[in-house]
Amino acid sequence: MKAWENFNELAESVTKEIIAGIENENLTWEQVWSPQNAPKNYASNRPYLGFNALWLAWVTIHKKFSKPYFLTFKQAKQLGGNVKKDEKGSKVVFWKISKFVKGQTTNEDGQDQDIFGRKFTPFIWTVFNVDQIEGIDFSFNEEEGKVFSPIEVCESIISGFQTCPAILHEGNDAYYSPSRDLINMPARESFKGDEQYYSVLFHEMIHSTGHGSRLGRFSERPALVGFGSVEYSKEELIAEMGASYLNAFAGIKDANFKNSLAYLKGWLKPLQDDPKMLIYAAQKAHQAANYILGIDQEGEE
Repeated sequence: MKAWENFNELAESVTKEIIAGIENENLTWEQVWSPQNAPKNYASNRPYLGFNALWLAWVTIHKKFSKPYFLTFKQAKQLGGNVKKDEKGSKVVFWKISKFVKGQTTNEDGQDQDIFGRKFTPFIWTVFNVDQIEGIDFSFNEEEGKVFSPIEVCESIISGFQTCPAILHEGNDAYYSPSRDLINMPARESFKGDEQYYSVLFHEMIHSTGHGSRLGRFSERPALVGFGSVEYSKEELIAEMGASYLNAFAGIKDANFKNSLAYLKGWLKPLQDDPKMLIYAAQKAHQAANYILGIDQEGEE
């Protein structure tokens, strides 16, 4: 059997699994890498998010604190310590989300039904770095440095992608930049497992096939502009389905499949759960995966 026929069968099988999984599974997506040196609350060990994460990371560097861990004044007291004299804390924002009834509608059974809105209320808290606190014997159960072990078949897919853009490892974000034609990835060691690293990289590689120098999907529409738009959602479906095909080809699908289903289901919402959109994405994803693998559907590799 020709190479493209083998891969066609594989892609068709994975597509059926994806559709069945999205229809039947209760799914929650999980980010499979952890930001390195991310600011955390010492008491809860939870990382700060959004603006708070950026702000406290800057504070840690600017004030040359030894660790990116913070506590509120109350938390320091509860742990048996106190804030050192004359130390100034840093402001962070927490949002309380509450529901309210903003109107009514009639459901399919003819019954009145409330329409809920959401109200966001900001609360400002002051936090102090652990270097600003005394009286506590701080201990940091930081993970030992992970060792990344390259997966040979995944590496061969990357090296075989003849027009693969540059792959950088800077910061804590994974993305493909069409304007710069490059892929950025978090550090390999920040991922839960080696398989998860390659799955995210395959996702970004599929995005890169949309560039004008490759398959040219982006010439049809600005697919990576307008977060949450229909076109953006379509491209995310393509990228994740394409990554699922490459995962299956490389033998790492089992480690990533549930999370891929959750990701795909999340991006179907802006498309109003249109089942035809999965078929459209599958076709484009198949084309992109073929391109990366160098499989010519007119014949052999």
